[in-house]
Amino acid sequence: MKKMIPLWLAAFSIALFLIMIGRHEWHLAHSGSIYVKLKPVDPRSILQGDYMALNYQLYLAELPPAMELIEDHLPSDAEKVYFYNQSSILSYVQLDAQRRVIQTRFDPQLLNDYPDASAKLVLRNPHNTFEGLYPAARSFLFAEGLEPCYRNAQFAELKVRENGQPLLVNLVGENLKALNCEQQNDWWKGSHN
Repeated sequence: MKKMIPLWLAAFSIALFLIMIGRHEWHLAHSGSIYVKLKPVDPRSILQGDYMALNYQLYLAELPPAMELIEDHLPSDAEKVYFYNQSSILSYVQLDAQRRVIQTRFDPQLLNDYPDASAKLVLRNPHNTFEGLYPAARSFLFAEGLEPCYRNAQFAELKVRENGQPLLVNLVGENLKALNCEQQNDWWKGSHN
């Protein structure tokens, strides 16, 4: 019986990974895309390869009304607002005809005001600050040598489920077309343009 425990653990681990992969694949197949403008990005190199820090332009229109402010922890500059222990916040985004985010609010009335041009979007709140809210991921990993191509990224493409859960799938250019950096450079052959 003791000899079977490692086999059961291995089978459980494989099943867990397959479930996670299946869930993400379902998310990609059954979600609509929205595009979030990127503020200036910061390409950097780390030991594992290159990545780009993403700063999203969400066009936040208001403070969340249901958030509790912690008055004792407000910084001296008074520009940052701290929220009470909420790891994620449901927001509502208004979209233009190309499905780009043009405004983010915390009032669900936005869905009624713009039924064909709005969506839910869950924002992460790791630092409990209004300025620190972001969807999906804070960085985008790419192969070494592709930084000049990814520097042209203007928007982040997010696949968003009906409940607002986002998944970062790509960085795109000004015309919302994929940059296709991997196909433009022969990085896998060792040559850099």
